[in-house]
Amino acid sequence: MGLEKRTVKIIVIVLLTLLIIGGILGLVLGLLLHRRYVELEVWPRSEEYNWEQPRIQFRPSDAGSWHHWYRRINEFLRDYETTVPDEPPRAPCSIHNRRDQQMRSDNCDLAMRMWAPCTADEFYGYHIGKPCVFLRLSHIHYWVPEPYNMSMPMALPPEMPEHLKHAMHQYPARHYGDYVWVSCGGEYNADEENIGPIQYIPAGLPPGFLMSRLHTADRIPYSSRNMPDQIPGPLIAVFFENPRRGLLINVECRIWTRDIYYDRSSRVGRVRFELYID
Repeated sequence: MGLEKRTVKIIVIVLLTLLIIGGILGLVLGLLLHRRYVELEVWPRSEEYNWEQPRIQFRPSDAGSWHHWYRRINEFLRDYETTVPDEPPRAPCSIHNRRDQQMRSDNCDLAMRMWAPCTADEFYGYHIGKPCVFLRLSHIHYWVPEPYNMSMPMALPPEMPEHLKHAMHQYPARHYGDYVWVSCGGEYNADEENIGPIQYIPAGLPPGFLMSRLHTADRIPYSSRNMPDQIPGPLIAVFFENPRRGLLINVECRIWTRDIYYDRSSRVGRVRFELYID
């Protein structure tokens, strides 16, 4: 009888020890593992994409050096193909809808016009050394953004680019809706000198993501908040008008909301990539 009690006691102690160790390991892993939070994606990206060094390199005069970027963008955009009118179009048409120009739908034509020059018709600018990249938000299904809005009394960050402050006045939220604002630029001072002028496409719209189109936590059922994003989010294209050639240019893009704290060492709400045009 005494042996049985001792055995039960040992088993209980072992189980308690395992529970304690499991709890400690869970806590440590929770502290060490990167928490999935809203991220800014950049496309095109290689199959062996590396967040730390995502390089887009090509030679405009050599179609073989940029065709795989062209192909990767077309593949990426196929998720956005639709026959349902969407105003404004969330993305340009990919090569899928332009094989026969005579059969191309009115929706596709509208999208191509609004997204020019970041379209398949213009090879997304890669053939002339003026590339387009596409930005998209991911992991937004449990996020409720707190936008900056010039119609509300709030301080804007002193480092906010002037073009965003101007856009807030030009596109007031009471008429255009709230936006998650986006800015791109050289990651370091030398890059600012080499990056050249930038356009945000579609032109004529605020540089950012219209919040009414984002499937954030306040717009989806509670049961869906732990599931991956079900619908690809809207896009914004960044058109590099005249980047300097023969130099590595580090580019950083970020979003601007009141709830996202900018940290260059973090991936939250920002993305970086390297542009090298031979």
